[in-house]
This record gives sequence, C-alpha cells and structure tokens, in this order.
Amino acid sequence: MVYFLTRRLTPKTMKKLLLFVFFGLLAAACAGRDGSKTLILGIMPDVDSTPFVIAEKNGYYAAPIEIVNFKSAKDRDSALQSGQLDGVITDMLAVFFANEGGIRLIIIAKSIGDIKLLAAPDSGIKSMKDLTGKTIGLSSNTIMEYTADKMLESAGISPSDIRKTAIPNIPTRLEMLKNGKIDATILPEPLGTLAEKDGAVLLYSLDSMQDMGIGVIAFTEKALKNKRAQIKSLLAGYNQAVDYLSSEPKSSYVDFIIQKQGFPERLRNSIEFPKYTKAEAPSEKNFNLALKWLKDKKLIKSNFEYSAIVEKFF
Repeated sequence: MVYFLTRRLTPKTMKKLLLFVFFGLLAAACAGRDGSKTLILGIMPDVDSTPFVIAEKNGYYAAPIEIVNFKSAKDRDSALQSGQLDGVITDMLAVFFANEGGIRLIIIAKSIGDIKLLAAPDSGIKSMKDLTGKTIGLSSNTIMEYTADKMLESAGISPSDIRKTAIPNIPTRLEMLKNGKIDATILPEPLGTLAEKDGAVLLYSLDSMQDMGIGVIAFTEKALKNKRAQIKSLLAGYNQAVDYLSSEPKSSYVDFIIQKQGFPERLRNSIEFPKYTKAEAPSEKNFNLALKWLKDKKLIKSNFEYSAIVEKFF
C-alpha cells in the first residue's frame, strides 16, 4: 500500500514522508520498550514502605523502578486491577481475596511494619484484660481485624468477648478514639504513635509479637514472568536500604520520610520505625493462620496452597 501511495509523490516529498514514518516508529518503539521495562510498585503512607522510598532516594535500584504513593488501599487496589501496577505492598488477606476473585497475585516477600492496639485516653483501660466487654473500632475482614484478634488471643482473651465496631476510615477511627466515642482501636504506624501523643494508652503492638505479621510484597503473575530482573533489582535495593536504616541515625532520613509519605510534621521526634530485616518469604505458618481465619469467617472458599501463592524469590 505504501508503494502505491509513494509512486504519486515527488522524491523530495517521499523522502520527508519516509523520515516521518521512520522517526514515528522509532519513538513508538522506544516508548513501548521503556514502559515495558519499568517496574511499578504501589505503596501506602505507612512505615512498611520506608525501605522502598529510601532505596529510591539513595539510588539503590539498578533497574527502572517507579514507586507510586496511594492515599487509600481502595485506590491502590483499583490501580492494580486495571493493570497500572505490577505489584503492591499489601497483606496476605488481600492477596487471598485477589486470587479468589481471579487476579493472580503472588507473594515474594514479607513486609515489615507495625500495628498498635490502643485505648482511649479517658477510658480507664490500662491493660489488655480491661478490654473484655469494651468497644474496639476497626475495619472488618481486613488485616486490622485479623491482627486485633491475634493480639487478643495472645493475651488470653476471646475476640467474641469484645464488641467490634466497623469504622473503615482510619482518620475517623483515630478521631473517635481521641473523643472517647470508642473504648479502643487498632491503627497502623505512624498513626498509632500519633494517637499516643494525644493521650491514648498503648496496649499491644505487632512489633512485640513474635513474627505474627502478615504484611507482604506481592506481584502479578505477568510481572513475575516479564520483569524478573527488575524485581530482583527492587529486592536488592530494598536490602541495601535495610542496611542503611540499621546503620544511620533516624535524624538522617526522618525529614525525608515525613515529607515523602505525608506524615504529620509533629511526629518528627516521636515516630517509630520497626527493625527492618532483609527480604525473605513469609512463613508457611503465618500463611496458614491467615487462610484459616478467612475460612473460619467464611470469607473465601478456596483452599490455597502455600507453594501456589508464595514464590521464594531468593
């Protein structure tokens, strides 16, 4: 077809046309190649994401990697479902839900963060045993409810002895706790620390539990097939950032993290970061505990195998 079109053109015009087509195709090819090479990871404003943004800031990634911040898990998950993300920092429950819904999401490593169970300032609650019969605000059927249940069980309290109130919005939970409208709540860091600054009583933290966290780093099956080198670079950069965070004083990076993650400025001197560890797969024990919790609540039907959902990438 091009042949017949170009027969009617002058040599000068034909030369311009061919150059236009050549450079157009070259630009399209470069754009497609760059886009296909870039690994895109969705993160939330929490301490779990700290090593990833530090690795980005310090230039530890050897491959093209883009870190995208989201203000809500709903927006992050929508971006993942629409194909805008290759992977996310999330939790096992969300991974089970995704696979149950037909989205192949594979866990490659656990993430390190902290979640705190706190009592309202004037509630009179001083310890876990005081929670019996009290109201706990949380987001139902999520990592927050799961973690609250495990904290209660660790303290010898049945979750059924607590009155759970569904409050999905985290800032709303924080405000209701501060105003005494709920007896207790569970919050991710750094909002847990913010609640403490406002007088809330710390009852339990995930950081004090022995490897009970279910936060994970997960990628789509497509990304694992087509972007393995980039994922390896991401994890290598993550490990470098863990070394940095363990050796550098908090003052070296806290201002950057507060600005990058949008944390309240008044947390500068009190924000707590967990003890980050090198990237490794989550334990099969925690995998099975999280799966059992969902099955017991009849939230999923599938019997997922650890080896089918977790890839030991190391």
